[in-house]
Amino acid sequence: MALRTGRVMLAGIGLSIVGCGTGVSLFNPAFINTAIGGRVPVTPGPAAAFILVRCVNDTTQPIEFIVTIQRSVLVVDEEGNYQVDEEGQFITRPERETVRLSTAALGLASELGVLFPCGESPVTHVGLGENLEPTDAAIFVGGQGAGGAAGYGVAAGDLNPLQIEATPPNFNCGDTIIFRAFRSSGAAGGIALQSFLLPGSEQPSEFDGPSTFANLEELLLESQLGEEEP
Repeated sequence: MALRTGRVMLAGIGLSIVGCGTGVSLFNPAFINTAIGGRVPVTPGPAAAFILVRCVNDTTQPIEFIVTIQRSVLVVDEEGNYQVDEEGQFITRPERETVRLSTAALGLASELGVLFPCGESPVTHVGLGENLEPTDAAIFVGGQGAGGAAGYGVAAGDLNPLQIEATPPNFNCGDTIIFRAFRSSGAAGGIALQSFLLPGSEQPSEFDGPSTFANLEELLLESQLGEEEP
């Protein structure tokens, strides 16, 4: 199933769909996943066309994570027709999208997440920093407002962006990617960064309660079909 480009924001107090002119809120993923108890999904899984990026703040200061993905987007002409090269292959171009996630130092707000659809336009890179470069500010520590005003930036450094073109791929559609900021006396600014991967392919297909990701995909599909009706 192909999904339009967009993103879904997840937090400890709610879930909202952002993009494509659609806004849905007041879904609480923590409640949905634990209402019955037992096994709950931690990745979108192979049946869902999403990548989940989670940002975890294990410091004592507010941190803004600068999450950037790069997609491979089909090129279309002015009439909306897909363009092909001389060999009949579809022409694509890279397109980046940056989401800033502001986390608190304590409580549920110390962790935030964002879901990126990866069906129609495959996600090829996931990392921190607007340009996915080692010198980019990956996070802003302290301060208030957009850009961490009055705070300071910490560069991505050795935290390279994950690439689907790597051999083997660093991630796949359906995985969860975790970026963690934690205190470290040996790091610049006293804050270090790590990344982890939870493979969606290893997730069970059945759970003891509702699957947030499966329900969300059905919701997006119903919304898309509703918009296409005359």
